[in-house]
Parts: sequence; C-alpha cells; structure tokens
Amino acid sequence: MRYQYLLIDNDNTLMDFSAAEAKALRETLCNAGLPTDEGTVETYSRINDALWKALERGETTQPLLKVERFRQLLAHLGRTDCDPAALGAAYAANLGNYADLLPGAADFVRAVHGRVKLALVSNGVSAIQRSRLAKCPLTPLFDAIVISEEAGVAKPDPRLLEIALEKLGCTDKSQAVMMGDSLSADIAAANNAGLDSIFFSLRGVPSDKATVTVYTHAEALAWLEERV
Repeated sequence: MRYQYLLIDNDNTLMDFSAAEAKALRETLCNAGLPTDEGTVETYSRINDALWKALERGETTQPLLKVERFRQLLAHLGRTDCDPAALGAAYAANLGNYADLLPGAADFVRAVHGRVKLALVSNGVSAIQRSRLAKCPLTPLFDAIVISEEAGVAKPDPRLLEIALEKLGCTDKSQAVMMGDSLSADIAAANNAGLDSIFFSLRGVPSDKATVTVYTHAEALAWLEERV
C-alpha cells in the first residue's frame, strides 16, 4: 500500500464554489440595491481573486479580505451609500447556504472512504465553510476538517497540511497525497510540505508542478486505486 492518507481541498475540487459564489453574490447585491449584471459579478471576481492571491503571499489577512473585496467593489461602482463590512457579513451568510457539489465529487469521496484516511483542507472563511459543510452529505465521511481561519495559517503554508496530517495520525509523508484545483495554494502547499499531489485541473491544462494532473474525479479515482 502506498497512500494511506488523502488531503482534499474543498472549493472547486469538491464543492462548486463558482456556482455558489455567483448565487450568493447576486443575492447580496440585489438585497442591497446594487447592480447584479454580469459585469459587476466579473469585477467582484477579479477583486476577490487578487485578494486571495495576496493572502497566499502573506500580504493580507482573512478578516481584512472579507471587507476589502466589497470596499473595492463599491469604489468601482461609485457607491458610498453601502457599508462594505455589512455587505461582507451578508455575503458570508448567503454563501453559507450553498453547498453545490461538482459532478462526480460525491462518488469520488464515497469510493475512497474507508480505503484511506480523509482530511478536508480548506483556505476558506470558517463560518462560511462550516455552514456549507453542515449541509453537505459528504462531511461525515471525513476523518478531519482543517480550515485556515481556524488554524491561523493558509495554503501554501505547509503547516496547514501538517496540521491535517497530525489529525489523521500520519507520521510518514510518503504515505500522503494532496488533491486540489489551485497550483498556487494546494499544489504549492503540497510541494512545500514534501507531499505528492494531484492537480484537479478544471480548465483542462496540465502542470508539471504536481505529481499528476487529472481532469475529472473519475480520473483521480483511477489513479489513486493503483496506489492504495
């Protein structure tokens, strides 16, 4: 047996975060009397993505990020009649209501459950992730759940993965593998921690930074079945 421990990212690896984000954002903007057109959603996404990259580089914090993304969006819209902190809180509450799974994610987790020890390792905001996980049928299948805001470190910091490995009882990193959709967070964290990695490429582009690139959960399962 090669792998006995599997660490899995949540957003856009198991849960369809893009779909959840769009629903929650439009709901939040609509309730605040702000535009919900595609251009506004795309602007928010660009701002949000840039801030998460800044977080990965250690240039900001999650508490600041939760407000700053809406402060920048309001500035872009030229709106001074809304409180970015209130928008951030409303968005978090709305996003916590959506736990959409990517096609194939449920079958994948159920297939590996019991064959390896499983940890969900997320860079997400604690309240949002906990709310979504409470609605997800897969949650009881995980042996550990590690969320960056609770741990005080975020991927690509290897310490987040090391916390997960400790919770799983792993003492040999060669027996563990990390699976995720982000090269800069998930795969970089695995490399920093000295772990093998599975790059779940939603855009269909391979990467030599990971041990293997897969494009579907079925491909990930087939690869793992030869190694557990």
